[in-house]
Amino acid sequence: MNYLQQLEKVLETRFKLATMETYDTDRVIDLFNQVNRFSNKAIYIYQAGESMHRVGAAHISLPHTRTPLEVLEHIDTTPHYGIYILRDFNSPLEDKKAVDKLKQIGTSNTRRLVILLSEYIDLPMELKPYTLRAKHRIKQAS
Repeated sequence: MNYLQQLEKVLETRFKLATMETYDTDRVIDLFNQVNRFSNKAIYIYQAGESMHRVGAAHISLPHTRTPLEVLEHIDTTPHYGIYILRDFNSPLEDKKAVDKLKQIGTSNTRRLVILLSEYIDLPMELKPYTLRAKHRIKQAS
């Protein structure tokens, strides 16, 4: 099974929260760009210091999504299905408000998927029962 097929399996999960640990987050973002080209799924990305935007439309920022709590509030209140990639989101995982909001998203009845993407993710214990964990390994060049 190739990386794209593995990613599709993650996107089809019943979980609302997922972690993807990888040494090459740029490569995983490229995979999401490929999925975006051949899919009607709404895929969004957020990273610190930038507003959230839809994959493939980086020039169109979503309003009120500049901080981690704003992003989580946006995700929580959006009634439509979406895939939300939160890149390098480790610092917000130290904030109780952010963890509580993620838990609320993970236990809600609204269908969506929040993916925490980073080289390493220190997932708080209270989120573990609601989170699918995946690792994306790329062979190192010799």
